[in-house]
Amino acid sequence: MSPRDLVRSTPLKLAGAFALAIFLLTGGVFAFVYEAATQAWVSKLQAVFADEAEKAAESDDERLRRALSLRLTRDFRRLDFVALYDRAGTLVFGNLERWPGIPVDGRTHYLARFQPSDAVAPEPTLMVARVRPDGDIIVLGRSLEEVAMLGRILARALSFAILPLAAGALAAGFFLARRNGKRIREIDHAIADIMKGDLRARLPSRSGIDELDGVIASVNEMLDEIERLLGQLAAVGDNIAHDLRAPLVNVRAILEQGLAAAPKGAPTRQSIQTALRQIDRAMTAIAALLRISSIERERRHSAFAQIDLDAICAELHEFFLPLARAKGVRLDLAVEPGVSIRGDPDLMREAVANLIDNALKFTPRGGAVCVAAAARDGLARIEVSDNGRGVAAAESREIFRRFARAANGVDLPGAGLGLSITETIARVHGMDLTVADNAPGARFTLAERTP
Repeated sequence: MSPRDLVRSTPLKLAGAFALAIFLLTGGVFAFVYEAATQAWVSKLQAVFADEAEKAAESDDERLRRALSLRLTRDFRRLDFVALYDRAGTLVFGNLERWPGIPVDGRTHYLARFQPSDAVAPEPTLMVARVRPDGDIIVLGRSLEEVAMLGRILARALSFAILPLAAGALAAGFFLARRNGKRIREIDHAIADIMKGDLRARLPSRSGIDELDGVIASVNEMLDEIERLLGQLAAVGDNIAHDLRAPLVNVRAILEQGLAAAPKGAPTRQSIQTALRQIDRAMTAIAALLRISSIERERRHSAFAQIDLDAICAELHEFFLPLARAKGVRLDLAVEPGVSIRGDPDLMREAVANLIDNALKFTPRGGAVCVAAAARDGLARIEVSDNGRGVAAAESREIFRRFARAANGVDLPGAGLGLSITETIARVHGMDLTVADNAPGARFTLAERTP
């Protein structure tokens, strides 16, 4: 499985989604804990500051100064900043070098970036200011750096908790994706074999019981039933063909005897000769049907080997050349060296021979037929083209059906089974047989399928 396919695989996506869900859920819990703890702490500090400011406003100057000095030097839990300003706004006592800029209303205010002096960095702070009876202003403050530190601690703990979990989930997803990817490839190869016509192939199953194994078992049972039904259908067709061949042979023998006994010039001779031609046509069709059944039944994969298509095309070109010359048709050959596939050489010869014979049949005297073999994008292909009668676009698929004949070829001999045999051979070899307009004429192509 390529890295791109691995990233796009369902198990890895599910693992990533699971890791993301865990991250969001855990992050939400941490955020809730942080927010709840912070709010509780800030609410408590606000209440304490309001009470402290009220008490400080009611104390006399001497007692207030002693209390504030003591709080600054010994009480590290509540107060970080204290200041006493006179009516003119001049600092009388405390450690605030500048006015915090908050309303003097006895309420606690939150300052996100309060800088008490130029030497200290800005930090979040709670401040409260209250007027004393003598008109002086008392200011109390508490740094919330501990709250920010708590947030950083929670974020660090979250990262230490989430990262291993996410890494583990992704590692598990990677493992499952590799494992499932290998299994899917095996199933895909089995399906490809079945699509090529090998109904004996089955989807690979494992001993473990899971949902996929259940589906595979059902599909294999379905394939067993399809193979059985097709076998019965093929057997019926074969039996009918065999049963018809024997009577036809007997009838033909009787007609030949009658033809031999009939005097020359007798009117019955022409009728007997017509009947013999029809019987020969029927016997040819029966032989073709049995041939198709044999190819579909045997598959002949055991005889598959690497075969040179360019050599087969050259051999058949030489074989059909005298027939083409006798008919007055030019037969050309255009092959590239080294065009090969894995297949049965005899079946491939038969397929190409059917295409050449069909092209010569539909090409008039003075026409041309070309046999070509080449490789495109690493896939082998054979083309047999002519400038004869051609095939109508509406019939481009119908002509590969059994007994189907093109509308412009009903006057020519044939049973309409040659292209069906060729299409069956192509399917066995994992190839596609198509026809296209050659303007004029037709171009038949045997092309290897993309793996």
